[in-house]
Amino acid sequence: MLIDWHAHHTPPEIVEEFAKLTGNAPRIDKYDSLDFAQRISEMDAARVDIQLVCQGAGIYADLFSPNQAMEMVRRSNDLIAERIAPFPDRLLGVIAVSMKDIEGSVKEIERMAAKGFRAVLIYPRAGGEVIVDSPEADPLFAKIAELELPIFLHGAASSKDPSLRRLEDEGAGVIYSVIADASVSECVVRMIAAGLFDRYPSLNIVVRSGGGGLPLLLHRLFWKHKGLKGEQRYSDILLDHFLIDTAGVNVRTLQFLIDTMGEDRIVFGSDYCGGLGPLLKALPVIEEQPVPDHIKSFTERNSRRLLHL
Repeated sequence: MLIDWHAHHTPPEIVEEFAKLTGNAPRIDKYDSLDFAQRISEMDAARVDIQLVCQGAGIYADLFSPNQAMEMVRRSNDLIAERIAPFPDRLLGVIAVSMKDIEGSVKEIERMAAKGFRAVLIYPRAGGEVIVDSPEADPLFAKIAELELPIFLHGAASSKDPSLRRLEDEGAGVIYSVIADASVSECVVRMIAAGLFDRYPSLNIVVRSGGGGLPLLLHRLFWKHKGLKGEQRYSDILLDHFLIDTAGVNVRTLQFLIDTMGEDRIVFGSDYCGGLGPLLKALPVIEEQPVPDHIKSFTERNSRRLLHL
């Protein structure tokens, strides 16, 4: 069984709301159709059995006020729930939340988990600030741990640095190439340094797109956390609680990731409707491996464990 952890849907209704608030409309991927039967057809052609669907990365609600952000994520969650409902055996929802409103997000997790959503989507920053390592965020992680939901950590391609405007395309190439991954890496290490996994030892977090730069930085995470288990290297805590998906990864890189992270830390991801092209494009990373069935077997095992399948 091939379980795809990294797929998006950007509801046009949310794009319209976003545009009214900002004057800019997030781009909808050309493969992102309102006809989810078409999505199922592409999954059949790619032999993908199950797909987790989260909102598109362009719908970054934490740019707005707490009330606006929560209204947007609730609407996004409802639209995804409506569109995946006819395919309960093939499509699973991922709950969008807002770090601008922790109390509201806790209620939203309860609401959407009751509807069968299987994971929680978070971003590294909320309106430019890191919130995940603060005491204020603890009720969110407490609820996630209580419901035994995994977290999907996605990057947000945005920055409040005004100096980026002097670069070509207002720094978009820098944001997409470096800043998004850097914010993910910082978020992960800050979670570790804040003792989040002492308080919630059952938490599991999947980091999108090969983990960004984290696997390359693993040897640098030698700093030791002083926690309930005594002193532990940050790298060891990372390997206990974080996994990575294969979206955007090539064949040689996946071999490196397996060697670095271990087979128990890898799941399949396509980034379907996230800008990487058709779903079939995500398959060569596995199909061109020396033993594709072995890769499929451990990615399935890891996904079943996280999703309680």
